[in-house]
Amino acid sequence: MYNCPLKTITAAVLLAALIAGCAGTDAAEPTAVPAETAPAAEPEGYDRYLERMNAMPKMDNYTAGVQRSYDMKLEDGSRSAYDLDGVLMEQDGRIHLTQHLYSDGMRSEADGWYDGSRLYMTYNQVNYYEDMDPDSVREIAMVPLTPVTVRKEDIASMDCHPEEGNESCTFVLKPQNASVLFDERYDIYGLNSSGGYEMNTGTIVQTFQPDGTIVSEAASFLCSMNVKGMNVSVEAKTYAGWMDIGTTEVNLTNEQKETFASYVNFRDIDTSKISDADITADTAEATAEGTFRKRLQSRLSYKLQEDGTYLAEFNDAESYRVDFEHHIFTYSNHTSHYIYNWQGDIGGFEDACVYAFSDQTSASECEESVIEQIRNVKKFFVMELYYCGLSLEDLRAEV
Repeated sequence: MYNCPLKTITAAVLLAALIAGCAGTDAAEPTAVPAETAPAAEPEGYDRYLERMNAMPKMDNYTAGVQRSYDMKLEDGSRSAYDLDGVLMEQDGRIHLTQHLYSDGMRSEADGWYDGSRLYMTYNQVNYYEDMDPDSVREIAMVPLTPVTVRKEDIASMDCHPEEGNESCTFVLKPQNASVLFDERYDIYGLNSSGGYEMNTGTIVQTFQPDGTIVSEAASFLCSMNVKGMNVSVEAKTYAGWMDIGTTEVNLTNEQKETFASYVNFRDIDTSKISDADITADTAEATAEGTFRKRLQSRLSYKLQEDGTYLAEFNDAESYRVDFEHHIFTYSNHTSHYIYNWQGDIGGFEDACVYAFSDQTSASECEESVIEQIRNVKKFFVMELYYCGLSLEDLRAEV
């Protein structure tokens, strides 16, 4: 069992939120979900889906934005919530991981670097290291980083359809099968050991590029349980979005390596120094746009301008600008300006080139090098969203 303080602490945080005031409850046997008796119909398009998944290359070089949430509604009307978001980048066994964790007002942040054998982690300003294998580091993300191949026998219904130049497949799972998959893959805290546990619904949505490369996987489960005679409804969600597959770079500088020399072994951590007192308050707002505006400043140091846009300047030449009024993200390099419009899923360069991501066509003469940079600018924007605990789907859903 992985014993890094990060996971131990977050487990305690979640359990405290989940059964606040109910510690010591005896767990009953999980409630059995009635088995499906009707013969399963052949899901339309499943064979094509299976071929695509079987041909999916192993991802050992990628960038992933991840989200996890447990939203717990108690019978007395009270609620508890646990949320996590982060970014994991991996290249040749080297990993960079950032995380933001929330539980009913308690906030934590983590930033870790893995060199192939040792993880150097900063958790709420406490620096430590632990030796481990790459799989153990990936576990810390707390969201599956390898897409699941949904089994035919698990599917109640399946729908694959075009979506903004990609293909999205939605799988509604049979309750009994959803319960097994949730327990094996998505639930990191064993909710099925709670009294009166019952799985109600399970859905998985996977999105693919035209070449078959997976873009994202979103899973949502609704279950219920009983704690000290009180019914609790839990909506559990995970999201993983992948990009820069095969091109992600993770580089450790000499300066970083020198800093790591001062880190202590995780067994020697002074736990009294682990506190959330100095963590910036950037809890989610009511909307994705509101959260993005807030975290552009709290996490990414953007500055609000007089014209209402948000600006991040990296040096004398390069900057990012987010214009919410016109749904435009701009990357500027000296006098060159590349834009991405997330409302229309369109990119552009000055007045010389307009590129539509939905059908990968340009409305004017565009050099391939310009189109490639426009694609990069969309990736820049998606990464800013990932670092703010959001996805492009979150933002576009509100437009």
